[in-house]
Amino acid sequence: MHEIEMKARVQDRDEVGRALDRFAVRSGSLVRDDRYFGTCEADTKKIRIRTERSGSGTRYLVTYKRKELHRTDKTTIEVNDERECTVSDPAALVAFLEDTGRTVQLEKHKEVVCWTAPVELESPVPFGGPPMATFELCRVPPLGDFLEIEILSPCDDPSTVNAVHAALEALLLKCGLSPADIESRPYSLLLKGV
Repeated sequence: MHEIEMKARVQDRDEVGRALDRFAVRSGSLVRDDRYFGTCEADTKKIRIRTERSGSGTRYLVTYKRKELHRTDKTTIEVNDERECTVSDPAALVAFLEDTGRTVQLEKHKEVVCWTAPVELESPVPFGGPPMATFELCRVPPLGDFLEIEILSPCDDPSTVNAVHAALEALLLKCGLSPADIESRPYSLLLKGV
């Protein structure tokens, strides 16, 4: 699956939450602590180890992403080929990464409230059923609040990406935000002050 997402800065967290409650289903909240392992700061092939805590417990996810930015005249989205698995305890993997020259290059903390809603796409896309959008209202210290909107797609051909991009733009507006609120830089650059 391909993760197609848009991220926007949020000035009024409560207002965006109320907008989401009007058309989406709140699905819970969680806390994520991410550590990105690489050989150096410039390493673009980082591995993320995520500790995710929610009311149902703690889980550990290992992720590797291939990122690509997709731009239109007004907005930018990410199209990610994400590879992820769960591990029962990340200690063995951390030891392996450190023994092979990788160290923690970045750490990120996120406090997240989640919603989901079905999405209508303007053009036919081979989803095998109605696609769902996931909304995450995130507090990322010290950066502030963001809304991430994501649609998982079985393919990343240009017509599918364009259709999903249009849907993401419409959902952004439905949440009371505008294209001017979109943040195209990844959190890693924002946290480094770039």
